Amino acid sequence: MDHYDDAGMQPLRAFPQDKPDYLPREGSWEHDAVNHSDSWSDTIFDILDISNESRLDKSYLLSFFREPFLGTLETAITEASRSGAPWDLELELVTAKGKIIWVRFSGSAVFENDTVVKIKGSLVEIDKYRAEEASHHLLKQRHQQLSGFAHILTHNLRTHAYNIMMLTGLADRSKLDAYHADLLDKVTTVSDNLIATIEQISGIIKVNENVIESELLRFEEITENVLSVMRAELDLHEADIETDFIVPAVFFPRLYLDSILMNLISNSIKYKKEHEKPEVLISTYLDEEKNCVILEYQDNGIGIDLKRYGSKIFGLYKTFTHRPGAHGVGLFLVKTQIESQGGYIVVESKPDVGTIFRVFFKPGTQRLD
Repeated sequence: MDHYDDAGMQPLRAFPQDKPDYLPREGSWEHDAVNHSDSWSDTIFDILDISNESRLDKSYLLSFFREPFLGTLETAITEASRSGAPWDLELELVTAKGKIIWVRFSGSAVFENDTVVKIKGSLVEIDKYRAEEASHHLLKQRHQQLSGFAHILTHNLRTHAYNIMMLTGLADRSKLDAYHADLLDKVTTVSDNLIATIEQISGIIKVNENVIESELLRFEEITENVLSVMRAELDLHEADIETDFIVPAVFFPRLYLDSILMNLISNSIKYKKEHEKPEVLISTYLDEEKNCVILEYQDNGIGIDLKRYGSKIFGLYKTFTHRPGAHGVGLFLVKTQIESQGGYIVVESKPDVGTIFRVFFKPGTQRLD
């Protein structure tokens, strides 16, 4: 038996050379069918956790494999010796130290005068790649579960939303005083918008769960729609919302822009100062250097201590006050929705002063007319 350094061997497949941390261990081997001798590179011994002085023949090699992989490999070796048929298998083995790993074991025959004189190939440790494949499969499975949950959720929400619409439709507005008639109108508006949102989400899920199409949206129109949905809450807290849209429009998913504005405005009300009315300025402008439109959202709320909470502000279920309604979902959704479209969001804030959010849309999505 011979063994040698791997530098002189030609691998069967190439791996990225610019990321040494990701390089798998790959050894080469050769069996001389005429002289019944074997040659193995040093890496083979390393993969199997055995000494370079170990005797490595066919029976010893097979002892590292268990069923059903052992039977598969024995069949491949027998067929190669008989007819020269090549093989390329992903198998599980147990090293001399008891470690279970995945390897890619391949071989092909060398012929002389229609006779197999050599069989050679490679043994590659692919344990890391199999783990990543399993992780990918798990993520795919979880995505499917979440997709199923989304279908159930939209179905159940749709049922409740239509019940609300039906009940408001049964009310006789002519018998209500001005206050209750106005209240009924606001409930009806919220109900209609809830149904519209549910239908949008349901449509997106049915058509394509991974791609949400952008469309040309005018900031003024979208903002007015959001404010109409939130009118009762805004009036209750006497919120003052000002706008200044220098860039009037952007290409972006309607559902996402609605959600972003609604979450930001909702936070301004939720985290307003105790004895002050919420004041909000929503503006847009063009960053010519980055060639992107910026949506700037500014309020006069209680602010956030960024030195203490800056790294967690956009985290899921991260809350920094004990105020009612704080769930730590809104800003997480805002960040996720923006980043899914190639943009990003930054924040400036000081306690007792207020907060500024700047949404940087993906370059080239703006419309100036």
